[in-house]
Amino acid sequence: MNNVLLAVAPVLIIIIYIYCKDKYEKEPKGLLLLSFLFGAVVSIIITTILYLGFDILLPLKDKFSVLEQFIKAFFVVALVEEFSKYVIVRYFAQPRLAFNEPFDGIVYAVMVSMGFAATENVLYVLEGGAGVAVLRAFTAVPAHATFVKVKVLVGSKSNVYRGYAY
Repeated sequence: MNNVLLAVAPVLIIIIYIYCKDKYEKEPKGLLLLSFLFGAVVSIIITTILYLGFDILLPLKDKFSVLEQFIKAFFVVALVEEFSKYVIVRYFAQPRLAFNEPFDGIVYAVMVSMGFAATENVLYVLEGGAGVAVLRAFTAVPAHATFVKVKVLVGSKSNVYRGYAY
């Protein structure tokens, strides 16, 4: 149980930090919780299905090949995980009336990402223990929040039609 708490603690810290940064109009807590849960469950399902598809289309089975592991890490894993989170933000959160400020994209994207990170982190920590929890608290969990924020900011031109050019 302590390992699960260690796995979830960095997720909660990032969620609280981002929630506090939303200064002008706080998002509905229920919608934030739903975004988190969609990230924790639905994005994992989407990711798993896409991984299975990639394994059929692009079998990368040699664990000792640097090139194959590079392709898997940076093209398969990264693209699949970020795409699964994007789908939820784009088709679940963005159409909501509460999604009405420039910072909302970051808030919802981080909530979805932290749901994904929580599930992933718990699974890794249950397998690897407290050492893995500490390592991932400073690497993988913040990375999920950072990558999605960069994606939202880079893709922000898509929000110009909503009257925002941030």
